Parts: sequence; structure tokens; C-alpha cells
Amino acid sequence: QVLTELQSSFGNDIILIEPTRKFIFQDKLTKISERTNKKEEYDFFLFSDLLIYAKQKGRSYNVHQVLHLSLARIVDVIVPRMIKGVKHQYLFKVSSPQKSFLMSCKDAAQKSRWINAIVEVIEDVMRRRQAYLQTQQDQMSEGDSKNSDLESSNNLQVMSSWIATSEMDLFGKGDSKVVQGCKLCIRPFSKLYRHKKQCNYCRDNVCGECRSKRASVGGKKKGSMVCDACYGFINGLVSGTYMTGGKTVSVPILSRESE
Repeated sequence: QVLTELQSSFGNDIILIEPTRKFIFQDKLTKISERTNKKEEYDFFLFSDLLIYAKQKGRSYNVHQVLHLSLARIVDVIVPRMIKGVKHQYLFKVSSPQKSFLMSCKDAAQKSRWINAIVEVIEDVMRRRQAYLQTQQDQMSEGDSKNSDLESSNNLQVMSSWIATSEMDLFGKGDSKVVQGCKLCIRPFSKLYRHKKQCNYCRDNVCGECRSKRASVGGKKKGSMVCDACYGFINGLVSGTYMTGGKTVSVPILSRESE
């Protein structure tokens, strides 16, 4: 019921309703661009797998960004920053291959609540992603290649594709060939406004905005267009421990920036 009401308040611009998704809480915070220092207040909505920020307009909301928290990590900014003449004391950073930005809170309690809640969600989605990866690995036959580079590449593709499998309402009647929306921004595809593109790494269907980066795929020197999720895994930007580029990376969910 809650997801139905929220989807309606978002103008049905996103496919929010999903059987395992739960709404956690909503709050007003100031988003700050690290590149331009632009500050703007948004309503932030935390779900069991997503972080959405939107601008209220009357009784509805205009969605600005949908972040899959399985791709995110948090940086606690300890030292206050002076931004455009205003001291921001209670800051933390959301870092993701989809989008990264600072969030400014009104006090220490609000900051602590948000950091703890987001970290808890990331930990949960990472457990679910790892369980899915293990299931896929168990299903591999013993005759498959044992090449470590191939295996690590397959693992990254599986971890990226887990997002699509968790978004069952993006698919029609369980048929993965009937994709209704982008696995990352969860916006419905449209022949006029949001065309369906295929990631050259995981092969999932995403929109053009969520497939705007290039990465080396299959040993090709010229980068191929990949989705934001695959870009994050290939470049070791996503929380977790995994193999990429022939080496093991370990990216913490929460780190602290003191200087």
C-alpha cells in the first residue's frame, strides 16, 4: 500500500512496486554537489534497496535520482566544510558509480540516523547479492573453465545482473526478454523519451542515461559502453571484496574523511 501511494506521488515516473522492497523513512536534507558546490534541499526516501531524492511540487514529487544502494558506499565527513560562506558541520558523502554527492544534515542526530540506516541497507543488499552469486556459482558445471580471469569476470557480470533479477516488476510475467524499465533508474522505457540500450558487459537492458560510461571489455583497448553498475565493479568503486582487473579489491561500506 505504501509503495503504491509513493509510486503515485512520483507521478508513476518510476516502477517502484516490487515484492521484496520496503519503505523505511523519508526526510528533508540538503544535497551539495562536490563539483559545483550547488546546494539544494530535497526530500530523500530510503527503501530496503534504494535511495531516492525528489523535489516536492504540491502533493506530488519530481524524482531527480534513483540510487541502487548495492552500488553505494558512505564517507563520513568529520571536519566541517565552509561552502559558499556557510559552515556545514554535519556532512556525509554518498559515493556511487551512478552519482556521488554530499548530504548536509541539521544536527548530529539526523546525520547518525541516516548513516546508520543506509549502512544497514547496504549490508543487507550485499548479503543478498552474495547469496545470489553463490547460487550461480553452485549451478556451474564441473566441466566449466577454471580460468581465474574468466571466473572473476563472470562474477562481476553476475553481481551487476543481480540488480535486474531483484527488480522483478521490471519484467513481464517472468520473461527476461520483456523488459519494461531500466534496472538502474527504474524508469519505464519509451520509444520517444527513454530508449532501451544493452550494456556491453552484463548484457542487461538499461536506458541511455544509465549507460553513458566506457570501460575495457573483452581485452579491447577502446572502451565499450557499459552500464553504471558494471562500470563501478570493473573499476573497483562498489562496496565489497571481489576480483577485478586481475587483482582483489576490498571496498568498505563506510569510511571516514578527516581532512
